[in-house]
Parts: sequence; structure tokens; C-alpha cells
Amino acid sequence: MTYPLGVWQALLVSVYVADKVRQGEYEFVPTSRLAEDLAIPAPSVARLLGGLGRAGIIETREGARGGVRLAASPEEVSLLQIVEAIDPSQLFRSDSTPAVTGPTPTRRQQALRGALARAEGEMRSSLEGVTLADIAMV
Repeated sequence: MTYPLGVWQALLVSVYVADKVRQGEYEFVPTSRLAEDLAIPAPSVARLLGGLGRAGIIETREGARGGVRLAASPEEVSLLQIVEAIDPSQLFRSDSTPAVTGPTPTRRQQALRGALARAEGEMRSSLEGVTLADIAMV
């Protein structure tokens, strides 16, 4: 059970941007600084920022003093929002159908799907309850 690397990178980028702006180092964090400091290739940073921007998590400004910053306060941005901006797919896929049929296999499959759906719901609920501000205070 893993999320794609891009989700981890987007979480790091978001926390980094929140920190740099909060500390007063930048009004907008330069994307080149993000790529360099977080050791994420520039094309990957651009792709991540595109997803975060489409989700309304970050805003950008072009020019010499341009870059990115959060579009809302860190208290308003949950980890779940960031995860869903990059990879909205289900964590547990349960769409395969075994060749075994009958009432017992069907009940077992339904029970498994239910258990995985509950686990996914709990994980998403947990991520929704943690904001960038919570992470910044660590």
C-alpha cells in the first residue's frame, strides 16, 4: 500500500512553501529554490505545482519576484486536499473478479471490499484532520 512518489513530493513542497512564507523569507517561493532544496527535478516540480494550482492549494506569480505560495492559510489546507490534488484514485483497488463463483466466494469478496473501503475511509478521514499548520508546528 503506497501512494505515488508525486504525492510525497507534493506534501513536501506544500510544507516547504508554507514554512518559507511563514518565516518571511519569501512572499512567493521561487520554483528553482523548491527544486534545488527539495532535490526534486524542475519538470516534476512544475507538474506538482500544476496539480496543486488546479486544486486551488497554491497560487503563482510570474516575474523576478515570482514563485508560489499557498492560496489559503496553512490552517485551511488539509493533507487530504494535497493527496487528492495529485492522486485522486482509491488506495485499495477491488475491481478484479476471481474465477471462483458461488455464494461463499461472493460473500467473501463483499466482506473484503467492505473492509478495504472502511480502511480507506478511515485513512482519508485521518488525513483530512491534519493541516499544514499542524505539520509546521512539529
